[in-house]
Amino acid sequence: MLKKKFILFALFILLVFALLTYQSVKGERPLLDFTLYPLKLLEQGGSAFLNIFDYIPFLGKSSEEKNFTDRLNKCEEERIRYKEAALENERLRNILQMKSERADYVAAAEVFARDPTNWFHILWINKGFGSGIARDMVAVTPLGLAGRIHRVFNERANVILITDVNSSVAVRLESSRIEGILEGSGDSKCYLKYVSKDFEVEAGESVITSGLDGIFPEGLLIGTVSSVDREGGEAFQVIEVKPAQNLNTVEEVVILKR
Repeated sequence: MLKKKFILFALFILLVFALLTYQSVKGERPLLDFTLYPLKLLEQGGSAFLNIFDYIPFLGKSSEEKNFTDRLNKCEEERIRYKEAALENERLRNILQMKSERADYVAAAEVFARDPTNWFHILWINKGFGSGIARDMVAVTPLGLAGRIHRVFNERANVILITDVNSSVAVRLESSRIEGILEGSGDSKCYLKYVSKDFEVEAGESVITSGLDGIFPEGLLIGTVSSVDREGGEAFQVIEVKPAQNLNTVEEVVILKR
């Protein structure tokens, strides 16, 4: 294909010189000005020479090449759509499983907006009073606790996430049964507060809800202890907790009764 283009280009150059010779005898200029344009491109260096085919219609990409490129782009678009559909179907299957397993199930909802500032960690969902949702109900995903309902309208509500600075959850460590209060840090982490330095806390231990706050049901997974600093606080340990659910990627939640 490249050899064919080169031959055509050489014929084109010969035609240009023939026209230049003819017009120099006749003393005409219009066609001369037009035919000098490709030659000016050659003066711009090697890159102009390599791209000269783009300026000459009959030396451009063949229809077969263009059709192949179009088909390749369409295949990539279809692959992305298929992958997104597969991921969505997996999430919905997990949500349906939660519905069949939990007696406190109220509704499943989609996240349609997030708080635009960095001050609050809040999600907006597309269900409200009309779906039986009320203030302080609990929002979870198949991976773990997300937060609780804060404000409710007829067809929408917002969820204050466990990472918000205004969030607090009564929790316990699943293995050692040590209890404390989980508070949001305003970023992607939480901190387990009010755990005495007398207790041994290990990184990697699971953190679950204790139910002692009267809001969150007992036994919901929150995350795992990611770091422990026994000397960082004055009276208590500084315990960092990483949520099991990445709250920046939540697309659907399940609402549970208090």
